Amino acid sequence: MKSAVLVAGGTGGHINAALAVGEALREKSFEVSYLTGKRHLDYKLFAGEKVRHLNSRPLRTKNPFTLLKNVALNLSSFLLIMGSYLKKRPEFVVGAGGYVCGPTLLAAYLLGIPVYIIEQNAVMGLTNRILGWISKKIFVHFSETRGLSPNLSSRVRVVGNPTRKAIQPPGPKSVSEKVRVLVFGGSLGAAQINDVIYEIVKNPPFSNLSIHHQTGSATTPEIETGIEYVPVTYMDNIQKEYEWCDVIISRSGASTVSELRIIKKPTLIFPFPQATDNHQVFNAEILRKESDFDVIVLPPRLPKEEAIAKTKEFLLKARDKELLETKSAALPNSTCEEILKEIGVNG
Repeated sequence: MKSAVLVAGGTGGHINAALAVGEALREKSFEVSYLTGKRHLDYKLFAGEKVRHLNSRPLRTKNPFTLLKNVALNLSSFLLIMGSYLKKRPEFVVGAGGYVCGPTLLAAYLLGIPVYIIEQNAVMGLTNRILGWISKKIFVHFSETRGLSPNLSSRVRVVGNPTRKAIQPPGPKSVSEKVRVLVFGGSLGAAQINDVIYEIVKNPPFSNLSIHHQTGSATTPEIETGIEYVPVTYMDNIQKEYEWCDVIISRSGASTVSELRIIKKPTLIFPFPQATDNHQVFNAEILRKESDFDVIVLPPRLPKEEAIAKTKEFLLKARDKELLETKSAALPNSTCEEILKEIGVNG
C-alpha cells in the first residue's frame, strides 16, 4: 500500500486541513500518517489517528538563548524523522502549516521525497516562505497571497483551503420566529468575542434571539438572561450548527473562512488582533470582497463598547431581514480533490 505523510500543528485550521487531505487520501487507498507538535490541539484533534508528536519549536523569537534552544530541538526532530523516512519511505510529504513543518519537510526533501505545502492564509507564514523553495507545488487558499516570492509563481496553485468532507452547503432551514446566531472564535474560543457576547446575553437588543456559543477553554460565567442562550466549550458537530443558524459571528482564520465560503450565511467577523502578520484581517477582507452574501469586518482592536454596539446593530439587521443571504449556489467542497490531482494521485 502506498503511504503519505501529512504535517501540521498548533491551530485547528492547520490540523483540520491536514485531516481533510488525509481523509481524501484514504479514499484513494493510501496509508496516511501524521506528524505534529505537542500543543493542546495537536493532541486533541489528532486523537485516534496514526500520529507522532515532535518537540519542535518556532524560530521566530527575539531571545537568542531561546533561539539556540529551539534550533537544537528542531535538529533533534529532524534527525528522528529522517530515520523514520529511511525506515518507511512515503510517496510524498505535505505540510499544512505550523513550525513543525520546518524540520519534517526539510528531512523529506534531503532524502529526495517530494514535498508540497499548503498556505491557508492571505499572508504567507515564515515557515512556508522558506519551505516554498523546496516544494514541488505550493497550494494557496487565496489568489492574493502576500509574501510569495515572484520566483516561485510557476509552483503556485490556487485551490482554496482543504475542508473536511462533513462541511457541506446547508439545506433548507427550519422555520423559526427567533434570530438564530452561531458564535465561535476558533477551536480554543476567543476572549474578545466571549466578552461581547456575554454583554449581549445580559442585555439583548430584542427577545426573539437564540445564541449557540462556542466559548473555548474559558469558564462561562453565570448569566441571567431572557433569551435562549446555549454556551458550550467545543462544538463537535459544527455542520449541525451551520444548518441551524441564520447568521454567524466568528474570527477569520483560514479554516473558518473556507467553511464560510461553503456555508454562505451573513457573518460578522472579529479578526484576531494578535494574528501573525495581521493575516486574519487580510483573510476577512478578501472574503468580504469576494462574497455575494453579507460579510461585515470589524477593526481588530475595536474598543469593547463599540464592538458591543456593532454586534447589536448586526443582530437588529438580521431580525429586520436587512442582511443579504445569497441565493446562489454554494461553493463545492472540492479542494482536496484538486490538491490530489495536482500531486498526481489517481484512482
